[in-house]
Amino acid sequence: MMNQERGFKLFYFLFFASFSGYAMFRNVYFEEIGLTGTQMGMIGFLIPMCTIVAQPLWGLLADWKGIGKRILYVSCLVAGIAMLLYPIAPLTPAVFLFVALTTILYAVFRAPAMPIANALVLSTGMSYEGVRAYGSIAFGIAGLVIGYLIGVTDTILIFVAYTTGMALIIGLLFVLPVNERPSVGRDLSIDAVRQLLDRQFLLLLMAAFVLGLMTPAGAAFFSVYVRAVGHPDSVTGIAWLFKTIAEAIVFVYVARRGRGSYRRLMAIGGVLYGATYVVLWVTGSVAVIVLAQLLLGAGYALFNLASVNLAHVLAPPAMASTAQSLLMVGGSSAGVAIGELGTGWVLDLVGAQEMYGVFAGFGLVVALFALAISVESGGNRSTGSESV
Repeated sequence: MMNQERGFKLFYFLFFASFSGYAMFRNVYFEEIGLTGTQMGMIGFLIPMCTIVAQPLWGLLADWKGIGKRILYVSCLVAGIAMLLYPIAPLTPAVFLFVALTTILYAVFRAPAMPIANALVLSTGMSYEGVRAYGSIAFGIAGLVIGYLIGVTDTILIFVAYTTGMALIIGLLFVLPVNERPSVGRDLSIDAVRQLLDRQFLLLLMAAFVLGLMTPAGAAFFSVYVRAVGHPDSVTGIAWLFKTIAEAIVFVYVARRGRGSYRRLMAIGGVLYGATYVVLWVTGSVAVIVLAQLLLGAGYALFNLASVNLAHVLAPPAMASTAQSLLMVGGSSAGVAIGELGTGWVLDLVGAQEMYGVFAGFGLVVALFALAISVESGGNRSTGSESV
Protein backbone atom coordinates (compact mmCIF):
# COMPACT_ATOMS: atom_id res chain seq x y z
CA MET A 1 0.00 0.00 0.00
CA MET A 2 1.11 3.54 -0.69
CA ASN A 3 2.11 5.96 2.05
CA GLN A 4 -1.01 8.01 2.85
CA GLU A 5 0.56 11.46 2.71
CA ARG A 6 2.44 10.69 -0.48
CA GLY A 7 -0.73 9.23 -1.96
CA PHE A 8 -2.81 12.33 -1.28
CA LYS A 9 -0.08 14.56 -2.72
CA LEU A 10 -0.22 12.48 -5.90
CA PHE A 11 -4.03 12.63 -5.87
CA TYR A 12 -4.02 16.45 -5.80
CA PHE A 13 -1.25 16.55 -8.41
CA LEU A 14 -3.20 14.38 -10.86
CA PHE A 15 -6.54 16.02 -10.15
CA PHE A 16 -5.37 19.56 -10.80
CA ALA A 17 -3.11 18.62 -13.70
CA SER A 18 -6.01 16.99 -15.53
CA PHE A 19 -8.38 19.88 -14.74
CA SER A 20 -6.00 22.64 -15.84
CA GLY A 21 -6.72 22.48 -19.56
CA TYR A 22 -10.48 22.53 -19.05
CA ALA A 23 -10.30 25.43 -16.59
CA MET A 24 -8.01 27.54 -18.76
CA PHE A 25 -9.13 26.80 -22.31
CA ARG A 26 -12.73 25.54 -22.35
CA ASN A 27 -14.01 28.95 -23.45
CA VAL A 28 -11.44 28.97 -26.26
CA TYR A 29 -12.97 25.69 -27.47
CA PHE A 30 -16.50 27.03 -27.02
CA GLU A 31 -15.56 30.12 -29.04
CA GLU A 32 -14.18 27.88 -31.79
CA ILE A 33 -17.46 25.95 -32.08
CA GLY A 34 -19.51 29.15 -32.26
CA LEU A 35 -20.71 29.96 -28.74
CA THR A 36 -21.11 33.62 -27.78
CA GLY A 37 -19.75 35.23 -24.61
CA THR A 38 -23.20 35.06 -23.04
CA GLN A 39 -23.51 31.37 -23.90
CA MET A 40 -20.06 30.73 -22.42
CA GLY A 41 -21.26 32.44 -19.28
CA MET A 42 -24.36 30.24 -19.22
CA ILE A 43 -22.24 27.09 -19.52
CA GLY A 44 -19.97 28.39 -16.79
CA PHE A 45 -23.06 29.11 -14.70
CA LEU A 46 -24.22 25.49 -15.00
CA ILE A 47 -21.06 24.12 -13.39
CA PRO A 48 -21.42 25.83 -9.99
CA MET A 49 -25.22 25.55 -10.10
CA CYS A 50 -25.01 21.77 -10.49
CA THR A 51 -22.41 21.80 -7.74
CA ILE A 52 -24.79 23.71 -5.49
CA VAL A 53 -27.47 21.06 -5.98
CA ALA A 54 -25.26 17.96 -5.86
CA GLN A 55 -22.43 18.74 -3.48
CA PRO A 56 -24.36 18.88 -0.18
CA LEU A 57 -26.00 15.55 -1.01
CA TRP A 58 -22.63 13.94 -1.79
CA GLY A 59 -21.06 15.40 1.38
CA LEU A 60 -23.94 14.32 3.59
CA LEU A 61 -23.86 10.82 2.10
CA ALA A 62 -20.11 10.58 2.72
CA ASP A 63 -20.52 11.62 6.37
CA TRP A 64 -23.64 9.54 6.96
CA LYS A 65 -22.33 6.27 5.51
CA GLY A 66 -18.57 6.75 5.76
CA ILE A 67 -18.07 6.02 2.04
CA GLY A 68 -15.98 9.00 0.92
CA LYS A 69 -13.44 6.90 -0.97
CA ARG A 70 -16.12 5.00 -2.87
CA ILE A 71 -17.75 8.28 -3.87
CA LEU A 72 -14.39 9.42 -5.24
CA TYR A 73 -14.30 6.34 -7.48
CA VAL A 74 -17.72 7.15 -8.93
CA SER A 75 -16.91 10.84 -9.28
CA CYS A 76 -13.73 10.28 -11.29
CA LEU A 77 -15.25 7.58 -13.48
CA VAL A 78 -18.38 9.43 -14.58
CA ALA A 79 -16.77 12.88 -14.85
CA GLY A 80 -14.01 11.39 -16.99
CA ILE A 81 -16.50 9.75 -19.34
CA ALA A 82 -18.61 12.92 -19.56
CA MET A 83 -15.58 14.94 -20.65
CA LEU A 84 -15.26 12.86 -23.82
CA LEU A 85 -18.72 13.99 -24.94
CA TYR A 86 -17.64 17.61 -25.55
CA PRO A 87 -15.83 16.89 -28.85
CA ILE A 88 -19.09 15.43 -30.20
CA ALA A 89 -20.94 18.74 -29.77
CA PRO A 90 -20.09 20.28 -33.21
CA LEU A 91 -21.54 17.19 -34.89
CA THR A 92 -24.96 17.66 -33.30
CA PRO A 93 -27.83 19.85 -34.62
CA ALA A 94 -28.14 21.74 -31.32
CA VAL A 95 -24.57 22.51 -30.29
CA PHE A 96 -25.31 24.72 -27.28
CA LEU A 97 -27.92 22.33 -25.86
CA PHE A 98 -25.56 19.37 -26.20
CA VAL A 99 -22.74 21.27 -24.50
CA ALA A 100 -25.13 22.28 -21.70
CA LEU A 101 -26.32 18.72 -21.06
CA THR A 102 -22.75 17.41 -21.11
CA THR A 103 -21.73 20.09 -18.62
CA ILE A 104 -24.57 19.13 -16.26
CA LEU A 105 -23.49 15.47 -16.27
CA TYR A 106 -19.84 16.42 -15.72
CA ALA A 107 -20.54 18.95 -12.97
CA VAL A 108 -22.87 16.74 -10.92
CA PHE A 109 -20.33 13.94 -10.70
CA ARG A 110 -17.23 16.11 -10.33
CA ALA A 111 -18.88 17.96 -7.42
CA PRO A 112 -17.88 15.66 -4.52
CA ALA A 113 -14.21 15.22 -5.39
CA MET A 114 -12.60 18.24 -3.70
CA PRO A 115 -14.70 18.62 -0.53
CA ILE A 116 -14.40 14.92 0.26
CA ALA A 117 -10.66 14.88 -0.48
CA ASN A 118 -10.18 18.00 1.67
CA ALA A 119 -12.13 16.45 4.53
CA LEU A 120 -10.15 13.19 4.32
CA VAL A 121 -6.85 15.07 4.40
CA LEU A 122 -7.84 17.29 7.33
CA SER A 123 -9.31 14.39 9.31
CA THR A 124 -5.95 12.58 9.22
CA GLY A 125 -4.15 15.55 10.79
CA MET A 126 -2.06 16.21 7.67
CA SER A 127 -1.32 19.78 6.66
CA TYR A 128 -3.86 20.80 4.02
CA GLU A 129 -1.49 23.48 2.74
CA GLY A 130 1.38 21.04 2.30
CA VAL A 131 -0.74 18.60 0.30
CA ARG A 132 -2.65 21.23 -1.70
CA ALA A 133 0.61 22.82 -2.90
CA TYR A 134 1.12 19.82 -5.18
CA GLY A 135 -2.17 20.62 -6.90
CA SER A 136 -1.01 24.16 -7.62
CA ILE A 137 2.31 22.97 -9.01
CA ALA A 138 0.57 20.45 -11.25
CA PHE A 139 -2.03 22.96 -12.46
CA GLY A 140 0.63 25.42 -13.60
CA ILE A 141 2.92 22.91 -15.29
CA ALA A 142 0.12 21.03 -17.03
CA GLY A 143 -1.58 24.25 -18.12
CA LEU A 144 1.63 25.52 -19.71
CA VAL A 145 2.13 22.24 -21.59
CA ILE A 146 -1.49 22.02 -22.71
CA GLY A 147 -1.48 25.68 -23.79
CA TYR A 148 1.47 24.94 -26.06
CA LEU A 149 0.08 21.66 -27.37
CA ILE A 150 -3.36 22.98 -28.33
CA GLY A 151 -1.57 25.68 -30.32
CA VAL A 152 0.10 23.04 -32.50
CA THR A 153 -2.57 20.31 -32.38
CA ASP A 154 -6.23 20.75 -31.42
CA THR A 155 -8.19 22.23 -28.51
CA ILE A 156 -9.90 18.85 -28.04
CA LEU A 157 -6.73 17.82 -26.23
CA ILE A 158 -8.06 19.46 -23.05
CA PHE A 159 -10.82 16.85 -22.80
CA VAL A 160 -8.53 13.90 -23.49
CA ALA A 161 -6.11 15.14 -20.83
CA TYR A 162 -8.90 15.34 -18.25
CA THR A 163 -10.15 11.82 -18.89
CA THR A 164 -6.61 10.44 -18.78
CA GLY A 165 -6.07 12.09 -15.40
CA MET A 166 -9.29 10.63 -13.99
CA ALA A 167 -8.23 7.15 -15.13
CA LEU A 168 -4.90 7.55 -13.32
CA ILE A 169 -6.66 8.72 -10.14
CA ILE A 170 -8.94 5.69 -10.17
CA GLY A 171 -5.84 3.51 -10.32
CA LEU A 172 -4.29 5.50 -7.46
CA LEU A 173 -7.37 5.05 -5.27
CA PHE A 174 -6.93 1.27 -5.39
CA VAL A 175 -3.61 1.57 -3.54
CA LEU A 176 -4.23 4.71 -1.47
CA PRO A 177 -5.00 3.87 2.19
CA VAL A 178 -7.88 5.96 3.54
CA ASN A 179 -8.77 5.59 7.19
CA GLU A 180 -12.39 6.64 7.04
CA ARG A 181 -14.32 6.76 10.25
CA PRO A 182 -17.34 4.46 10.47
CA SER A 183 -20.81 5.67 9.59
CA VAL A 184 -21.75 8.56 11.88
CA GLY A 185 -25.40 8.79 10.92
CA ARG A 186 -26.55 8.83 14.54
CA ASP A 187 -24.40 11.89 15.28
CA LEU A 188 -25.90 14.01 12.51
CA SER A 189 -28.31 15.94 14.74
CA ILE A 190 -30.22 19.19 14.23
CA ASP A 191 -27.78 20.84 16.68
CA ALA A 192 -24.85 19.79 14.49
CA VAL A 193 -26.54 21.27 11.43
CA ARG A 194 -27.37 24.47 13.35
CA GLN A 195 -23.70 24.85 14.28
CA LEU A 196 -22.90 25.22 10.59
CA LEU A 197 -25.48 27.99 10.22
CA ASP A 198 -24.32 30.38 12.91
CA ARG A 199 -23.08 33.92 12.23
CA GLN A 200 -19.40 33.00 11.91
CA PHE A 201 -19.97 30.32 9.31
CA LEU A 202 -22.35 32.58 7.37
CA LEU A 203 -19.72 35.34 7.27
CA LEU A 204 -17.27 32.78 5.91
CA LEU A 205 -19.79 31.82 3.23
CA MET A 206 -20.36 35.48 2.28
CA ALA A 207 -16.63 36.10 1.87
CA ALA A 208 -16.36 33.00 -0.32
CA PHE A 209 -19.46 34.07 -2.28
CA VAL A 210 -18.05 37.47 -3.19
CA LEU A 211 -14.69 36.00 -4.16
CA GLY A 212 -16.66 33.55 -6.32
CA LEU A 213 -18.26 36.49 -8.13
CA MET A 214 -14.76 37.67 -9.07
CA THR A 215 -13.34 34.30 -10.02
CA PRO A 216 -14.63 33.72 -13.60
CA ALA A 217 -12.98 36.88 -14.94
CA GLY A 218 -9.59 35.63 -13.77
CA ALA A 219 -10.20 31.99 -14.64
CA ALA A 220 -12.43 30.78 -17.49
CA PHE A 221 -12.53 34.18 -19.23
CA PHE A 222 -8.83 34.93 -18.85
CA SER A 223 -7.94 33.06 -22.05
CA VAL A 224 -10.53 35.15 -23.93
CA TYR A 225 -8.91 38.31 -22.51
CA VAL A 226 -5.43 37.19 -23.61
CA ARG A 227 -6.64 36.67 -27.17
CA ALA A 228 -8.56 39.97 -27.10
CA VAL A 229 -5.42 41.97 -26.27
CA GLY A 230 -3.58 40.29 -29.13
CA HIS A 231 -1.56 37.50 -27.55
CA PRO A 232 -1.40 33.74 -28.34
CA ASP A 233 -2.73 30.92 -26.15
CA SER A 234 0.79 30.14 -24.99
CA VAL A 235 0.70 33.39 -22.99
CA THR A 236 -2.32 32.05 -21.11
CA GLY A 237 -0.37 28.93 -20.19
CA ILE A 238 2.67 30.94 -19.07
CA ALA A 239 0.50 33.29 -17.01
CA TRP A 240 -1.26 30.39 -15.29
CA LEU A 241 2.13 28.82 -14.56
CA PHE A 242 3.23 32.01 -12.76
CA LYS A 243 -0.07 32.06 -10.88
CA THR A 244 0.29 28.49 -9.68
CA ILE A 245 3.96 28.96 -8.77
CA ALA A 246 2.83 31.76 -6.46
CA GLU A 247 0.07 29.51 -5.08
CA ALA A 248 2.51 26.71 -4.36
CA ILE A 249 5.02 29.03 -2.66
CA VAL A 250 2.30 30.44 -0.40
CA PHE A 251 0.90 27.00 0.45
CA VAL A 252 4.35 25.63 1.33
CA TYR A 253 5.38 28.75 3.26
CA VAL A 254 2.23 28.74 5.38
CA ALA A 255 2.52 24.97 5.96
CA ARG A 256 6.05 25.42 7.33
CA ARG A 257 5.76 28.76 9.14
CA GLY A 258 2.24 28.52 10.57
CA ARG A 259 -1.13 29.87 9.54
CA GLY A 260 -1.63 32.91 11.75
CA SER A 261 -5.07 34.52 11.57
CA TYR A 262 -7.40 32.90 9.06
CA ARG A 263 -9.57 35.98 8.73
CA ARG A 264 -6.56 38.21 7.99
CA LEU A 265 -5.25 35.76 5.40
CA MET A 266 -8.69 35.76 3.73
CA ALA A 267 -8.79 39.57 3.73
CA ILE A 268 -5.33 39.81 2.16
CA GLY A 269 -6.44 37.30 -0.47
CA GLY A 270 -9.39 39.50 -1.45
CA VAL A 271 -7.25 42.61 -1.69
CA LEU A 272 -4.71 40.83 -3.91
CA TYR A 273 -7.51 39.68 -6.23
CA GLY A 274 -8.73 43.26 -6.61
CA ALA A 275 -5.21 44.58 -7.20
CA THR A 276 -4.63 42.03 -9.96
CA TYR A 277 -7.82 43.02 -11.73
CA VAL A 278 -6.84 46.69 -11.64
CA VAL A 279 -3.53 45.80 -13.32
CA LEU A 280 -5.24 43.74 -16.05
CA TRP A 281 -7.72 46.55 -16.60
CA VAL A 282 -5.10 49.21 -17.28
CA THR A 283 -2.57 47.28 -19.38
CA GLY A 284 -2.30 44.66 -22.09
CA SER A 285 1.47 44.20 -21.83
CA VAL A 286 2.58 40.56 -21.86
CA ALA A 287 5.13 41.05 -19.09
CA VAL A 288 2.66 42.82 -16.81
CA ILE A 289 -0.11 40.31 -17.51
CA VAL A 290 2.18 37.42 -16.59
CA LEU A 291 3.66 39.05 -13.49
CA ALA A 292 0.23 40.11 -12.25
CA GLN A 293 -0.63 36.43 -11.93
CA LEU A 294 1.80 36.24 -9.02
CA LEU A 295 -0.57 38.49 -7.06
CA LEU A 296 -3.60 36.47 -8.13
CA GLY A 297 -1.97 33.17 -7.22
CA ALA A 298 -0.92 34.41 -3.80
CA GLY A 299 -4.41 35.81 -3.21
CA TYR A 300 -6.09 32.56 -4.20
CA ALA A 301 -3.80 30.45 -2.02
CA LEU A 302 -4.26 32.66 1.05
CA PHE A 303 -8.03 32.72 0.73
CA ASN A 304 -8.29 29.01 -0.09
CA LEU A 305 -6.14 27.69 2.73
CA ALA A 306 -7.74 30.03 5.27
CA SER A 307 -11.34 29.30 4.28
CA VAL A 308 -10.89 25.51 4.06
CA ASN A 309 -9.18 25.34 7.44
CA LEU A 310 -11.66 27.72 9.04
CA ALA A 311 -14.60 25.65 7.74
CA HIS A 312 -12.98 22.61 9.34
CA VAL A 313 -12.49 24.49 12.61
CA LEU A 314 -16.13 25.58 12.69
CA ALA A 315 -17.56 22.16 11.78
CA PRO A 316 -18.82 19.58 14.27
CA PRO A 317 -16.64 16.44 14.03
CA ALA A 318 -19.50 14.42 12.48
CA MET A 319 -19.93 16.87 9.59
CA ALA A 320 -16.44 17.43 8.19
CA SER A 321 -17.33 16.60 4.57
CA THR A 322 -20.63 18.45 4.83
CA ALA A 323 -18.86 21.60 6.06
CA GLN A 324 -16.45 21.54 3.13
CA SER A 325 -19.37 21.00 0.76
CA LEU A 326 -21.30 23.92 2.24
CA LEU A 327 -18.24 26.16 1.90
CA MET A 328 -18.02 25.36 -1.78
CA VAL A 329 -21.78 25.35 -2.40
CA GLY A 330 -23.12 28.15 -0.22
CA GLY A 331 -20.04 30.27 -0.80
CA SER A 332 -17.73 29.91 -3.79
CA SER A 333 -19.97 27.89 -6.13
CA ALA A 334 -22.96 30.18 -5.66
CA GLY A 335 -20.72 33.17 -6.30
CA VAL A 336 -19.09 31.60 -9.33
CA ALA A 337 -22.49 30.66 -10.78
CA ILE A 338 -23.67 34.26 -10.71
CA GLY A 339 -20.20 35.47 -11.65
CA GLU A 340 -20.11 33.32 -14.79
CA LEU A 341 -23.38 34.81 -16.04
CA GLY A 342 -22.37 38.32 -15.03
CA THR A 343 -18.90 38.07 -16.54
CA GLY A 344 -20.25 36.75 -19.84
CA TRP A 345 -22.74 39.61 -19.96
CA VAL A 346 -20.10 42.21 -19.05
CA LEU A 347 -17.74 40.75 -21.67
CA ASP A 348 -20.34 41.25 -24.40
CA LEU A 349 -21.23 44.72 -23.05
CA VAL A 350 -17.86 46.42 -22.44
CA GLY A 351 -15.17 44.06 -23.77
CA ALA A 352 -12.61 41.66 -22.34
CA GLN A 353 -10.20 44.18 -20.82
CA GLU A 354 -12.77 46.54 -19.34
CA MET A 355 -14.53 43.70 -17.50
CA TYR A 356 -11.65 43.65 -14.99
CA GLY A 357 -12.41 47.23 -13.99
CA VAL A 358 -16.01 46.20 -13.27
CA PHE A 359 -14.99 43.41 -10.88
CA ALA A 360 -11.90 44.91 -9.21
CA GLY A 361 -13.77 46.57 -6.34
CA PHE A 362 -15.23 43.30 -5.11
CA GLY A 363 -11.84 42.48 -3.55
CA LEU A 364 -12.43 45.03 -0.80
CA VAL A 365 -15.87 43.55 -0.08
CA VAL A 366 -14.22 40.14 0.41
CA ALA A 367 -11.81 41.70 2.90
CA LEU A 368 -14.63 43.34 4.88
CA PHE A 369 -16.56 40.08 5.26
CA ALA A 370 -13.39 38.21 6.24
CA LEU A 371 -12.41 40.74 8.91
CA ALA A 372 -15.94 40.63 10.38
CA ILE A 373 -15.34 37.00 11.46
CA SER A 374 -14.49 36.99 15.16
CA VAL A 375 -14.43 33.31 16.11
CA GLU A 376 -11.49 32.11 18.20
CA SER A 377 -12.08 28.38 18.08
CA GLY A 378 -14.39 25.93 16.43
CA GLY A 379 -16.14 22.65 16.87
CA ASN A 380 -13.60 20.37 15.20
CA ARG A 381 -11.07 19.46 17.83
CA SER A 382 -8.62 17.89 15.39
CA THR A 383 -7.60 21.27 13.98
CA GLY A 384 -7.19 23.36 17.08
CA SER A 385 -8.03 27.00 17.51
CA GLU A 386 -8.03 29.97 15.21
CA SER A 387 -6.02 32.99 16.24
CA VAL A 388 -7.54 36.34 15.42
